[in-house]
This record gives sequence, C-alpha cells and structure tokens, in this order.
Amino acid sequence: MAKKAGKLFVTAYLLLIFGIYPFYMREGYVDIGRAKYEFFIYCSLAALGILALIGVFVGCRALAKGLREHAPYLIDWDKVSMTDLLVLMYAAEIFLSFVMSDYRQEALWGTEGWFMGTVLLLSLCGMYFFTSRFWEGGRAVRYTALLASGGVFVLGILDRFSVYLIPLEIRQASFISTLGNINWFCGYFSVLFPVGVCSFLFGEEKGRENSRRWSVKAERGLYILYMIVGFMAGFCQGSSSIFLFYGALFYLSLWIAVENRKWLKDFFYLIFLWGVSAILVRGIGFLLPGGYNYDRDSLCARVIDSPLPFWAGIAALGIYLFMGHREKAEYSGRKQGTDWGGGAQKCRRVNTTHKIMAAFLVFGAAGWAVLTGINTWMGIPGLSGREEFLFNQAWGHGRGAAIYSAVQMYGRMPFLHKLLGVGPDCFSAYAYSLPETAVMLRENFGQNRLTNAHNELLTCLVNTGILGAALYLSLLIYNVKKCMKKGEKNPSFYLFSVCIVCYLVHNMVSFAQVLNFPFIILLLAMGEALHRHQREF
Repeated sequence: MAKKAGKLFVTAYLLLIFGIYPFYMREGYVDIGRAKYEFFIYCSLAALGILALIGVFVGCRALAKGLREHAPYLIDWDKVSMTDLLVLMYAAEIFLSFVMSDYRQEALWGTEGWFMGTVLLLSLCGMYFFTSRFWEGGRAVRYTALLASGGVFVLGILDRFSVYLIPLEIRQASFISTLGNINWFCGYFSVLFPVGVCSFLFGEEKGRENSRRWSVKAERGLYILYMIVGFMAGFCQGSSSIFLFYGALFYLSLWIAVENRKWLKDFFYLIFLWGVSAILVRGIGFLLPGGYNYDRDSLCARVIDSPLPFWAGIAALGIYLFMGHREKAEYSGRKQGTDWGGGAQKCRRVNTTHKIMAAFLVFGAAGWAVLTGINTWMGIPGLSGREEFLFNQAWGHGRGAAIYSAVQMYGRMPFLHKLLGVGPDCFSAYAYSLPETAVMLRENFGQNRLTNAHNELLTCLVNTGILGAALYLSLLIYNVKKCMKKGEKNPSFYLFSVCIVCYLVHNMVSFAQVLNFPFIILLLAMGEALHRHQREF
C-alpha cells in the first residue's frame, strides 16, 4: 500500500512539473524567475517531505519483517547503480562547495532572479532518488509533457507575431510565451522538444498489433503536428543558439536511425517537416505584415528568408518517397520497418556510417576551430567580418566576454576554490568582487549583471570547481552511453540520450536555469526508474 502511495504521489508530482509548471506566472513577466522558482521549490520540498515519510514507513516495515525484498527500491544496496553513486557524489560536492563558499547566503538560495543555489540542487538530487525508486513508468507523463510543451510553443509563435492570447503587465520582444526571455525559452525547448521527436522516430510499436489502425495513424498525425509546431517555435524565437540544438538533434537522430530502415525513412520525413515549418513561418509573415516583433537580421530570420529550408525539405521528401517505394518493392507482403538485411551486413553498414559521421564531426569541428583561430588572430579575406568565424569579447552578443571572464576568474582562484568552486550560483558575486573582471563586464554588459559564463560547463567550473564540473559531466555522459546501449533492446531509452545531448550542446552557449535543469534531472530519474522496472516511457 505504501509503495503504491509513493508511486501515485511521484506520478502526480511529475504531471504537475511537466504539465503545469511551464505555464505558471505571477504578475506576468514581473519577476518571473522568482515566480517560477518558488512554484518549483515549494512543490519539490513538499513532495520530498511526503515521500520521505512514505519511504521511512516502508523501510521500517521491511526491517520489522526482516525481509529486504519488501523494499528493494530503498534498502537493497545490490541495486545501487552508477547513476545513483554519481548523483550522491554530486550532491556531496554541492554541499561541500556551499560550506567552503565565501558567499554562503548567495550560495544557499542562488543569485536573485536565477535561484540555482544549494537548495534547488540538493532538492533535485533528493527527487532523483524518490522518482527513480517509486515511479514505474507509464505514458501519462510523456503525453502531458508533449501537450504542455506544445501549448508553450504555440504561445511562443503567436507572441513572436504580436498575437497575444494572455494579457500580461509587461510586453517586450525578448520575452516569449510563458517562460520568460528567449534564452529561457530555448533552454526549455532544448530539453522538451526532443521528447516528441524521439517518440515519433523511435517509438516502441511492440504490443500495438491489436490496436486499431486508425488510432495508430491518429497518434502519428499528432506527433507530426507537434513537430511542425515545435520547429516553427524554434525558428520564431530569434536566438541563433537554436541551430546548435538542431545540429545535435539531427546528428544524434541520424546516428540512431541508421540502425533501422523505418527509422531512417522517418528521419528524412523529419527533415522535410523542418523545411515545411520554416516555410510556414515565412507564410505567417506574409499574412501578418509588420507583426514579427524581433530582429529581422537574426540568423533565424535569415534562414527563414533563404531557399535553404525549401530545398532541404524537397530533397528530404524525395529520399523519403524513394525509400518508401523501395521498401514496398523489396518487402512486399512483409511487415514494414524491419531491419536492414542480415545481421552481419547490417552491422557493417551501421559501423561504416557511424565512422563516416564521426569523422565528419571531428574534422568539421577541427576545421572550424582552426579557421576561427586564424581569422581572429590575423584575419582571413572574406571571413574577417563573419561573426561565426571570429571569436572576441563581442562574439555572440557578449558571450565572448562572458567566456573570457570565466576563464580569467577560474585562473585566479586559490587551489581549494579551483577544486570546489566559489559556491553554487555564486558566479556573479565572485566576478564583481574582482576589480579587473568587474570593469570588463561593465564595459560589455553595462548595468546588466552577468550571472553565468553563457557556457554551462565553464559556469559549473567557477561555481562548483573542477570536481563538481567533472561529476556533473560524468553523470550526463554516463547516462547517454547507458541509454544508447539500452536503446538497442528498448528504443524508449534513446529518448533520454537525445534529450541530454541536445541540452549539453545547446548549453555550450547558454546556461542551466529553473526551466531546463530540473527537467534534465527528472528525466535522468525517469530513465533510471524504467531501467529498474524494465518498462517503456
């Protein structure tokens, strides 16, 4: 009975966070960071208290009976996973970083408006353990997340074209949907949108043989609608960082999709939808002339106005139709979606494709780094004015200055702070305590207070030191590898890998905040729960 109560309560908590939290505001955009934080932390602390009582009751009952199997999810240490250990070590490091901080008040709750302090981080670590032990899967949370995020994306599209369904006290172009500014919107987008994409591409179809054909088609149609809306929202929001996300999403999706003919065919359909979405955004611009209220010279706007989405969509649709025709010819009368040829032949094809993709990524990244370095140092004719090949303090709307300041700050730390950091969310307090760094930041950001390096790992390095950054990165990378391996037998696990990778790649030029980081930790917990119970998401 207690275990069932824990399961129901964790499910209710997840539905609240994935379904209601993204829409919650208080006085519109006025102090939205505090409003979002208070909603999340009050819900999480209440959940922690109730689940702790349930856990104590179950544990005491099991100990009284002397039967460990009555509460394996609490006291069976044989089932402590590497993810559990990494979360425990990360939580311990966060606490040590707080204790050794020179800015304990700020480290406890976090910087005003951001609130990524010790309380939030440790609360999430606690919710990881209760969620991974009590939750047993189910599609209700996934469907709720898709429905809520779809609503957020629709509001974002309408906001960008000056169609406001929700009356708010403050209106400005940098605020979008119900999430706050563009960076917060992109952070949320980078975690939640892959859930729909992966559900479409890699959704498990076992057990659906008895489902009505029309219901399967209807579900597929809803996923397609979701992806169109999501891609449109991505194009509309205005931040160039969204193209890092698109690159990570398409790259990892293709990496997985080459394992299965149906997945690969649907991958090209995904590219087609990407192109269609850009064309639809452009069409809305014609229907609502003057309605678009953000920078028309942004990378998003330039891509929308270019022929790239059209030709990419046409090419992808052609490949999709060709594969469909070939599939019918080769597998007439057989169940569609089977794997490529024989096992050995399939493995060779997949391995060869993966090697080509890996080489393309490595040489592409190295080539960009070399060109950018040379162009920044001495200039290259034709590239000297291209921001994407020029790194200085003005790069990325001041991101260059933020990154440079983080490196400078870390270099000046004493050994103990290099190891443990200056304290959770204390980047700003430490930065402005250094006169030279403070002057540079004021020159680049004026009266706006810089709270992070606009690079999550550098921000972690300053806030929690090399130990905290290493534990955090290890936690995410380990789960990417584990879920990729688990996905070979249960494709539901691919979703967690794609979400983590998209989040990490996007945050190379962005940051953790209360609208993306909690979802990543909860997804880790849900993936661990599915692994324990051998369920699907």
